[in-house]
Amino acid sequence: MSVSPTGKSRRKIDPDASLVLVGIRGCGKRSMGFVAATALKRRFITEDHFFKEVTGLTRHEYLKQFGSQEFQHRDIEVLKMMLDKHRSRCVIECGLGSLTRPVQEYLRQYSTTNPVVYLVRDMERIQSLLGLEGQSAKLLGEGDPLHRTCSNFEFYNIEDRSNRSTVADEEALDRRSVDYSFKLKEAKEDFTRFVRFITGTDIDISGYDSPFVLLETPPELRPFTHAIFVRSSELMAGAVNLPALESGGDAIELCIDRWNPGMASTVSKQVSMLRRNARIPILLSIDASPSGVGRDDLSSAQVRDQYFEIVEHGLRLAVEYLAIDLGQDRALLNEAIRNRGMTKIIGQYVYESSSHVSWEDEECMSLYLEAEKLDCQLARILRVATEREDNAAVAKFTNKIQSLPGQHIPIIAYNLGSLGRTSQVFNSILTSVTHPAIKRPCDNGRDPLITSRDAVQALFQSYVLDPLQFYILGGSVAYSLSPAMYNAAFQHCGMSHTYSIPESPTLSALDRLGRDQHFGGTSVVQPWRVQVSQKLASKSRHAEAIGAINTIMPLRARADGTVFPLQEQANRRNQAGSVLGWYGENTDWVGIVSCINRNLSPRNAISSLKTTGLVIGAGGMGRAAVYAMLRLGCRKIFIYNRTLSRAESVARHFNSWAASQVGATEVVHVLKSIEDEWPTDACPPCLIASCVPADPDGDEPPANFEMPMQWLGSLTGGVVLEFAYKPLETPLLRQMRHFRSKTGRPWVLIDGLDNVCEQAIAQFELLTGRKAPRRLMTAEAFRNYEGENGHFDEKTIQARLDSVR
Repeated sequence: MSVSPTGKSRRKIDPDASLVLVGIRGCGKRSMGFVAATALKRRFITEDHFFKEVTGLTRHEYLKQFGSQEFQHRDIEVLKMMLDKHRSRCVIECGLGSLTRPVQEYLRQYSTTNPVVYLVRDMERIQSLLGLEGQSAKLLGEGDPLHRTCSNFEFYNIEDRSNRSTVADEEALDRRSVDYSFKLKEAKEDFTRFVRFITGTDIDISGYDSPFVLLETPPELRPFTHAIFVRSSELMAGAVNLPALESGGDAIELCIDRWNPGMASTVSKQVSMLRRNARIPILLSIDASPSGVGRDDLSSAQVRDQYFEIVEHGLRLAVEYLAIDLGQDRALLNEAIRNRGMTKIIGQYVYESSSHVSWEDEECMSLYLEAEKLDCQLARILRVATEREDNAAVAKFTNKIQSLPGQHIPIIAYNLGSLGRTSQVFNSILTSVTHPAIKRPCDNGRDPLITSRDAVQALFQSYVLDPLQFYILGGSVAYSLSPAMYNAAFQHCGMSHTYSIPESPTLSALDRLGRDQHFGGTSVVQPWRVQVSQKLASKSRHAEAIGAINTIMPLRARADGTVFPLQEQANRRNQAGSVLGWYGENTDWVGIVSCINRNLSPRNAISSLKTTGLVIGAGGMGRAAVYAMLRLGCRKIFIYNRTLSRAESVARHFNSWAASQVGATEVVHVLKSIEDEWPTDACPPCLIASCVPADPDGDEPPANFEMPMQWLGSLTGGVVLEFAYKPLETPLLRQMRHFRSKTGRPWVLIDGLDNVCEQAIAQFELLTGRKAPRRLMTAEAFRNYEGENGHFDEKTIQARLDSVR
């Protein structure tokens, strides 16, 4: 689809505008529509249901009674009526009517005010799902690209790995068994993020508002961030190990260096594959050189039109960043920027080695100001280095921009090529880097040569960053998996930090260790999650709400003794310095949210009116579980604890919090005895969290809890989270496996190691400001875990890793 200066593709839309899904049969409109409606908390309208509501007949009945000509006329009429009647706060699935010319024209007009998303899917998969013969599939596929002309967004619906598993594989993974697990977990996560982004409601469900949290602070506002550079041709050639891209960068830069009429769907699929495997922002750039998309056989006008066709397609895909050449046609640049939607535009210019423009020339500053004038969100100016002195020159240029008075857009500026590596290390924002997962045949003089690990190591070696010491404090930390996970992650990321268990891991040790200039932070486990609050100078609103801490971070001071503000503290996380106090956070609840989101089926989608949660235990982890459920939207939570007074104390705490924060009272209720019947005024729980510690704390029992059968009334199952992991197979998990086998109800069971990994990953990112290597940290946890049957074998570890996203 070519872009034109008339600007028919509008993307700056009202956040409440209804979202419309179009595409051929089998592309996943019904399932993705349900996912989108759940994510956006909107009503889901399907064309089949609306047709029957209006005509009193199903589509098949109407066709049979009135014939094809009358049916087609009525179908178009009803579809237009459906769109008009539901212009806001809905998700709408369009059926076969979207293949007709009148409806497509109507959708084009509709897309000037509403997001119309074209769902694309592999045609072979559609053919298999629908059981079509070759000719039927061909006819169906021929009409599909027309949807690109009547929509303003596009999403490639790639297959879930869980859908491709064999029955034997699923049984080995247990929770992903075909009988017990939601089979679109990955697609659910992908499409949820996509629709939240395009509608402007992409704030993470956790509701974080801290500068320490990566999700809340974009890469351009964090120091020394990197974008993994991948060419579209490399993906087409299979030269990239996609799962390995999950760490080693803060974004992925997909450089489009191939383009023809059939490339649009290919690029759509590449963006979806990168999003699924890396879960970080996508930066789309275009190689318009003769070795890229600017072929010699094209005229300048054709090259220009092709360039903006790619720009338009990138905006359709709702990539987080799009780099556009400041040397292109001004009118078309303005048009693209005006219709960018939520995508951030990077105004870019690259000076070749043959250019006589140096960093000292006024032209570089003029380019930066031009990007700002065009309303770009960032500027990127690059130059192929011809001598090492160019690195000092670009540093001066960057400093000159940063010294400009007033507010200005962030600048990305460094030299390309082997001679420019020094400037690449010290550039602070989204430096393009390579990755060991990319097999690049040769150096073309422009593509990055250093990895993120190389750059981070260089920053430590040049004393820009400092080696810090991290610890874990608690009553029973001898078998903690954190040291193995953290130290492996530090090494992987090129960081010179260490993580250890102190000789005396007590609260008094914090006073000694936590004043050291090289103190980086500490994990806190039972029994001190609540008590440690008294030692803190400040804490996050989440830690305040929970009333428990599991992460302590240093608050550093300037030379004059004043404490840096929190944003500056976040930017100095990997630098030593005088410690004047501590900041408290809690990532236990983040791990719980991740586990629930990944494993809760759409049938049990959280509703403030229907969803019920149950928490066993009233310690620090129990508090985090209650808070996680409240943050997810659950408004009826029951808590049981053997010591009734502790359960009542937790209930009072959260009911007081809820009254002031979410406008609800009595959200947490106490169950006094396991002999009690489940309350008749509440649905049976579909969210169950067992927070009974493996090692008893005071009067708390060990992890030998079993669920009273009268509390297991959910016909649609749900999620059970067990937080004890010594032993891994607890009485509760054994009971629930037997129960679901007997009843056939789809309970998904999450053992204690899952939450250990999730909260540690969130904690690593909080403490270091670097993207955590999820698979590596998870693998280290399983390799170092010694259960009742010894260590896990590699086959079991790999099976668990396959479920990590």
